[in-house]
Amino acid sequence: MAYDAISATNLANWIPSVWSKDVLADVENSLVVGALCDRGYEVYARDGGDSIVVPKLHNLSANVVNTAVDVTWYDAVQNVQNITLNQKYDVAVMVDDINQMQTNPKYFDKVRTKLAYALSKQIDTNCAVQFRSFNSTVGTVNVATTETDLIDAYEDLNNENAPDDGRAWVFPPRTLTDLLKLDYFVKMDYVGDSVVKKGFTGRQIFGSPVYRSTNLDAYAGNAYPAGYFQQEAIALVLQMSPRFEIGRFPARHSDGIIGLAVFGIQVMRSTYGVCINTRGG
Repeated sequence: MAYDAISATNLANWIPSVWSKDVLADVENSLVVGALCDRGYEVYARDGGDSIVVPKLHNLSANVVNTAVDVTWYDAVQNVQNITLNQKYDVAVMVDDINQMQTNPKYFDKVRTKLAYALSKQIDTNCAVQFRSFNSTVGTVNVATTETDLIDAYEDLNNENAPDDGRAWVFPPRTLTDLLKLDYFVKMDYVGDSVVKKGFTGRQIFGSPVYRSTNLDAYAGNAYPAGYFQQEAIALVLQMSPRFEIGRFPARHSDGIIGLAVFGIQVMRSTYGVCINTRGG
């Protein structure tokens, strides 16, 4: 006599799919550029307005004394730099009551962090776009970055009297890979915590910290302009930091989350930054 158990095929309607309550969220790109910008002008945006006017204080030149004539009085046009608060972004998700009840894990609860990240990433990306507006550029688009490119960038900021404090390097991942292939950065550092062992991120090049970002602007061919700059090069003004509201939409039996951010970004000292062209891939 055969003793065959009922097959899994015949029990298919009794076997549920079990969903994990832990969500594997999309990888969130590191947000770095916005944190390296000058936020000092933000205080002037708290009382409203759509722009901030920043007077520029120009340098004066000394003259050789000639007691036979009057001194030369300085009289030059005093310019201003405007920071326009015209960048406005929102993000929203609506989930109906039925899906809130039936989804497990609860999508409405989990998605909230992603809305905050979406606005933060947009701010970071828009800051990185400003690298193209720097006064100086080194390297070649779609060509690997070399030690000469970085030395030239370092020299450019030194020639412009950019302060040493507040400088930083921001590279795409491919550029850090290219630098690891250069003897200049590897053979100089055969120690326990060498670049080969720990990579460049968190270390320094010519006294300035190195950051990695995948939020950089892209040329054709997927090459990214990296940046070496001092903090005063770019001003970031968050007039309205990412703000979120939960609203009820009874006509749709739904709850919604809406996020909004209003900000301005302006290159204030283009000479305090160097755009570094990198390879694509």
